[in-house]
Amino acid sequence: MTIAQNLHAIRIKAPFYQGTESGAHCGLHRYLDADFVNRFKQDIQRGTFNLPQFTTWQNDERHSRHDLNPVLRLPLHRAFHLVCCEVVCERLGYPALDPQKITSAGFVIRKKVNNREQAWMVEDGEALGWQDAPTELRDPDIHRRLCANGVLHKRSDDATYSGEEIHPLHVLKTTQTLKDGTKKIHTLLFGYLPLGGFHYHRDPASAIDATSQNDVATAAGEALPWPFGYRKPLDKTWRSEHSQPIHNGRPSKAMFELLRLLVNRYHLGEENVAGNSALQKYFSGLHFYDFKHLPHALHKHSFDEGSAGLFKPYQKGNLFQYLKDCFAQQDNNPLVKWIIAQEKKADAVGGLDKLGQLDKLPHSNGSDTLHTTLQILASDAQEIRTLLDQRLRSQTLAQVKEIPLPKFTQNASDLYQVIPFVRHRNDHGKEQIQWADASARSILFRVAAPFDPEASRPSLIQMPSLSDLKRGMAKGVAMITPGDTFNLMNSIKFNKGISEDALPDKEPDPGLGIQWICSFSLPVVTLIAMLILMIMISLLNIIFFWMPWVRICLPFPKMK
Repeated sequence: MTIAQNLHAIRIKAPFYQGTESGAHCGLHRYLDADFVNRFKQDIQRGTFNLPQFTTWQNDERHSRHDLNPVLRLPLHRAFHLVCCEVVCERLGYPALDPQKITSAGFVIRKKVNNREQAWMVEDGEALGWQDAPTELRDPDIHRRLCANGVLHKRSDDATYSGEEIHPLHVLKTTQTLKDGTKKIHTLLFGYLPLGGFHYHRDPASAIDATSQNDVATAAGEALPWPFGYRKPLDKTWRSEHSQPIHNGRPSKAMFELLRLLVNRYHLGEENVAGNSALQKYFSGLHFYDFKHLPHALHKHSFDEGSAGLFKPYQKGNLFQYLKDCFAQQDNNPLVKWIIAQEKKADAVGGLDKLGQLDKLPHSNGSDTLHTTLQILASDAQEIRTLLDQRLRSQTLAQVKEIPLPKFTQNASDLYQVIPFVRHRNDHGKEQIQWADASARSILFRVAAPFDPEASRPSLIQMPSLSDLKRGMAKGVAMITPGDTFNLMNSIKFNKGISEDALPDKEPDPGLGIQWICSFSLPVVTLIAMLILMIMISLLNIIFFWMPWVRICLPFPKMK
């Protein structure tokens, strides 16, 4: 004999205090102070439902440039939102559901994009981002199993959460006095609506637009001259001078730019730099040759695939080993200092193209210069171009993987909605889940950007009086300063203005092994910040004419 499971029918509806004028949507309320939970409970107990957080605030927030849906502010704007709904039994008169029957309650946030509904998914506690929402009303926690009769199985273990992200709703039991004097009990569910969150791309390659990636690769290729890049000459042909990018220790200008890229961007030669393995391996095969001991016959012999073996006995190290030995000097890296010196020489004559020739490369120990020659083939230059392109791509993908993507965005199609649900025990003590139907969801809303000018609220910063600057000791901001940094600060010639003349003539002493605490008066810190801000705004106004939008000064009376 089969006994059908007798489910306890319940319904999630709009809270009683919204009446019929506000429609059947679940409540969405805004508070402008951090004690919003206690404020909400007090408002419910006192029945003060005519306050702005219950009535007019949504009209004040209809400032989206896309439509008239309200724009919810962020906690950054000192605004906090609550969700509220009511749960009743599906019986005559809709009596309140006994709170003892509720095992848990919550809500999910769905995103409406081009007539599609998306859910914010989580796997083992890690956010996956927005994915197409399920069409059936199943439990958001994938570790819960829904039987054919709608009853949830109980798990004995406590697995890491996976499924659609849920936010808790709390039970609030209250009593309403009707017009005839009778009292009606209501079971409300309320919870904080979080408007933050982010996720990381698990597959960054699929997140990058292919056209944009090609444009980046083209721009990167134009950053280096031929033969290591595609910037000039126009014919892009291999010439004999390209086979010796470093001749008797003196690099070509193309080689200088390549070395600068390898050192500054990729730190090729430094220990434990992820992503450099392919470049390390290939540059280990690019050798220097000692031309002083080279036979006269080989001096006139071209360096190509057929003759490369003849030069092998005269190899004197490789390019990667040279870079590695330079980085082994740490702060005294001679190659870094050489690059800086060449950049200064180029700036003095109006650019690298106008510079006659570069200085010889320093020896890796910094005590002498190189006197060897680097020989490469046309195929080497082509492989270098390919490896640099791959290195840039891998670096780009690594950065994409580390960039947090916000949960809420502000595109024209980005609309959001709250859907409550409740898990409760039926008449047989079994747990079942009930979702709010379409009419009991929240209204559609948007989420403000962090620096949305329409969502920002005034923040009052009290500027000091000039008479406050000389009062008392400097006890505002304290900075703990190492000895070498303190000596550097003391050696700066502030009377020389902002120029190279202000820098010390020699490197400051490392200090005596002690550190200093430098305290600054808060009034002077505030005043300097204001002065610098005004100077920068004035400069930007000269270029962009921003002043009418970024600063408003009004006469204001003193506050008691």
